[in-house]
Amino acid sequence: MESRSVGKVTDDEVLRLARELADRLAESVGDAAAKADLADGAPGIALALRYAAEVFDDDRYFKEGRILLRRTAEASAAAPLLAPGLYLGTAGVVWAVTEYARLEPRYLPTLATMTDRLARQTLAITLHTAAGSVASHDYDVMGGAAGWLATLLKAADVLGGRATDATREAADRLADYLVELAQDDGGRLRWFCAPSHFPSIPGPDGQPTPLPGYVTRFPDGVYNLGFAHGPPGILAALSHPDTGHATGTGGGDARPHRIRQGIRALSGTLGALRIDGLDYPAWPNFLLPHPDSGRPDTDSPQVPARSAWCYGAPGVAASLLSASAACEDPEPADLAIATLLGVERTPAEYQRINSPTLCHGLAGLLTIYGRAAAQTGVPDLWRMHDDFLSRMCSHAHPDHPYLFPDYDPWGGQEHRPGLLTGAAGVLLALLGTVSDAAAEWDELLFLTPRPPRGDEPARTEPGGTEAAPRVDRGVGEP
Repeated sequence: MESRSVGKVTDDEVLRLARELADRLAESVGDAAAKADLADGAPGIALALRYAAEVFDDDRYFKEGRILLRRTAEASAAAPLLAPGLYLGTAGVVWAVTEYARLEPRYLPTLATMTDRLARQTLAITLHTAAGSVASHDYDVMGGAAGWLATLLKAADVLGGRATDATREAADRLADYLVELAQDDGGRLRWFCAPSHFPSIPGPDGQPTPLPGYVTRFPDGVYNLGFAHGPPGILAALSHPDTGHATGTGGGDARPHRIRQGIRALSGTLGALRIDGLDYPAWPNFLLPHPDSGRPDTDSPQVPARSAWCYGAPGVAASLLSASAACEDPEPADLAIATLLGVERTPAEYQRINSPTLCHGLAGLLTIYGRAAAQTGVPDLWRMHDDFLSRMCSHAHPDHPYLFPDYDPWGGQEHRPGLLTGAAGVLLALLGTVSDAAAEWDELLFLTPRPPRGDEPARTEPGGTEAAPRVDRGVGEP
């Protein structure tokens, strides 16, 4: 469902919506409170309330978030998190606890224990790098190595000397693994997913069986191009400023050099895989392997993916911006800016922006354009950011349980409190527009921290005039 056209939304209006949304999440989180995953369970809601507490200077939200973390511990004790994934496993809980430990040192011992557990989980996993032996969930942001690595780096930064040897060893191993996947040997790319490694569901006999839709559409395997499940997530994780040198377990100057090489190689690969013949940069959801070479078949018919964080041009652009900063190379940033500006020229039937939520909707776009505009200072990116904010806010209605609904592909409303497709993600996006400190939550989406305050280019308005700096403020201030 497309939002109606509205005028520019003021900071006061954003704060009002954010306050009401935070109140509703604090008062009633429904079934999500019993879930231990970051995607739509208690940890994601706790994360949103932690930033609401900071913006509104209201300890009530922080206390409610702590209750949710306790419920997460209870849920994971009843059903242990056996997978290390960022959005569906141990790493997601570690991420949320890390955010609380930044403000409340009493969480540091728990964080140290959980981070070591995550590191040992990842060290126990066999990591394959040969083309055809790799599944997307081995390396991706949602459940794979890109998310594990970003989480370990974030936690290690907060823990400092409390970080264990296992944590440092795991981070180095994951960085080396992702660099290996970025290599191009001239044949099938290493992140190619063969049918034997498709996502699976329990079959009639209880054993895993590939999703029927994948088997039907991709009988010879597939290349996934989304940020959530494809190489943009690898690129983002490798572009983290601590990936090459912060873990301190050896490698000298060789590891940072290899990582920069991997970033450049993967940036070039992504640029070469965009759809030809359009007047705006775009990527499909998937590419088939060429029947002869096995490489991505860019000559086959392609349709642009939706304009979103999870899949499509905006998510790819976000990873290219991170790569540009990591390598101090303007070329990926140039493509990223052209890509983000090109969304306006993308036909609506390809944009498919039909929800206010984070994963595939306006909250994700708002966050992408906010970071990109702050990083580049491009006026049109600020203008598009403000437009996405207005469109997102237009979906709010007091009759919705969490103010903002999510919409399924057929326009049906779904009401969720969680992070990726629910109200917690919208709350974080709102808070990030009025507070530079709250905007730092977006590291969760892009796997790289924001540049330190003061290092970002000044925001300029159309016509070249510099805008007034944004100042963090609580709702009680004028």
